[in-house]
Amino acid sequence: MKIRFLYHAEAAAATGQFTLPHQELVEVPASASVPINGGHARSTAENFNHRGIISFRKADVNAVGSYSEKDGAHGSLASVCVEDVNILNVVTCDRIVLRLTSKHPEDGTEASFIPLGSHFVNLRIAGHPIEVDMATGLFTQHSTWSKLTQAYSNDEQFRTQMDKISVVPAHGHQLPASKGILGVALGRVEKLPPGLSRNDHGIYVPHFGTVYLGEYFVGPHSHRLLMLHVDFGCSVEGCGGIGSGQTNGTVFG
Repeated sequence: MKIRFLYHAEAAAATGQFTLPHQELVEVPASASVPINGGHARSTAENFNHRGIISFRKADVNAVGSYSEKDGAHGSLASVCVEDVNILNVVTCDRIVLRLTSKHPEDGTEASFIPLGSHFVNLRIAGHPIEVDMATGLFTQHSTWSKLTQAYSNDEQFRTQMDKISVVPAHGHQLPASKGILGVALGRVEKLPPGLSRNDHGIYVPHFGTVYLGEYFVGPHSHRLLMLHVDFGCSVEGCGGIGSGQTNGTVFG
């Protein structure tokens, strides 16, 4: 049997489901995925508005799976750029960018996963500018599962940084994973403006809900990212998201 590489890359501009004031799913306005033999998929959307709850002016979504002879590796890319985001006039952002890449060396050595380039431009919550420090550097320097586990076990400074963003409580010197998946909030906000408070790894807005920035889930063979996630808790109930993607791949045969 010929050895093959099975590609996997997908991305979406926006997601959502609501129970109030209407029970419904939001139809994904722009999404892209590649078939198992690779390729390039692209989707765009303009002037999206779901009942005045979630809206944006423009979205560009790409997914790529390809082999590089130069690198001797199979690579995957998921990218999303969403402009002029507005969620109930409480969360606004000029631009939200998601970028995930993965590389699987042809020689069978460990795959690497990087979220570098994912960022927010002019994010505001309840009218306040929010300075978001994305912890993408941690995962660029430690781009494989073995590098993450070794650094967490042996590097106290790295362990301290990881414990601050992990969504699972730490226990000893083992990476705080749940069912083999490490979950973190990449978007770090050091100081909150008056009226906002912390809710777990999110930002709580009274009479609106909780906002989560850069929810990143990484395992030995894949990584996933949701740039902006809102759990609504007001006259509108449900959840919504902007900028979702994942990449991985598998050798078969």
